[in-house]
Amino acid sequence: MKSPLSIELAEKIRDSGPLRFDLFMQSALYHPEQGFYSSGRTRTGIQGDFLTPVSTGPVLGQLLARQADEWHTALGRPSAVSLLEQGADRGWLAADILNAIATHHPELREATQFHLIEPSPALTDQQRKSLHTQQELFPIHWHQNLESFSPNNTPCFFYSCELVDSFPVRLACHRNGFWHELFVSSSGGHFYWTEQPATSDLLNELKRWNVPKVDGFTAEIRPFASSWIRSLAEKIPQGIILTLDYGLPAQDLYHPSRAAGTLVALRRHRRTVDPLQDPGNQDLTSHVNFTELIQEGEKAGLRSLGLTDFSQALTRLGTPLFSDETTLPEKWTRNFQHLTHPGFFGKTHQILVQGKNLPESFRPSILKSPTL
Repeated sequence: MKSPLSIELAEKIRDSGPLRFDLFMQSALYHPEQGFYSSGRTRTGIQGDFLTPVSTGPVLGQLLARQADEWHTALGRPSAVSLLEQGADRGWLAADILNAIATHHPELREATQFHLIEPSPALTDQQRKSLHTQQELFPIHWHQNLESFSPNNTPCFFYSCELVDSFPVRLACHRNGFWHELFVSSSGGHFYWTEQPATSDLLNELKRWNVPKVDGFTAEIRPFASSWIRSLAEKIPQGIILTLDYGLPAQDLYHPSRAAGTLVALRRHRRTVDPLQDPGNQDLTSHVNFTELIQEGEKAGLRSLGLTDFSQALTRLGTPLFSDETTLPEKWTRNFQHLTHPGFFGKTHQILVQGKNLPESFRPSILKSPTL
């Protein structure tokens, strides 16, 4: 039996013609009731469709809390700061960060106003449940979008984890000497690919990133990424932005060796063959173009501080803990190894660090070489 979302999309295609893939992906992931992300179903962890750095345990949140406290100190410990997360899913990372701040960083605790950007009512309800205890210790505010958040002239510590990879992408394919854009058509209850000549705006993006004109080369272009980082840069008066995600600089992302592109559909911890099947019931994701976030952020007034992988970044943050005479629990060490091991998240996931109006001398530990 076809899902309500499949029926709705098929009717839309029947009435208006083939649907550009990013619009299909937008509905598949973010439809208000039936979207993969907005429906409120369990998506992460063993019982979900995939593992994330957050679902493996609290260590990532504890290390980010250390970075937030260092940032707070570098600013002279202002009496009020805003910590802001977008794409918090069930709120587990927020809970881990706030627990660590409450336990280990008392001055930051007194200064923190916590904000979550969440358009989904179902996820907002789940986040409220996850953060029930933390709401007794911190002011926590929810906003449907970034535009409705007001920093009230406070310094901001913004972070996201596996957010940008889920922004919808347009798909371009080079065939017979020309670029084409992939669209979604429908027949007999099934979705299938069709192609149309690439439009001038898509061609400009392909040229901008020097995507190779190799027959069969498929590339993802993410329309929303540029406006997102620009809006974030304009919203924050002063602060730091951490983007945690899997991706690459443009020269590596669009390398000829990646001719098949990076679009992946996931369900129950397995890649599915067809990203068009059963929309709303499988994840759709593709690698982040970090060069785009860097360049567009710089245009909007951000300073790019560095791009590093989880293995290096989290080892730098965790080194003082390993240097301490206190023995770390085995469960903590195992969680840390999952985050930093090259076979897990250590090399696949990157952290882009950008700042605005920060002290020139400030270089966060997440980018410093560890010293034992």
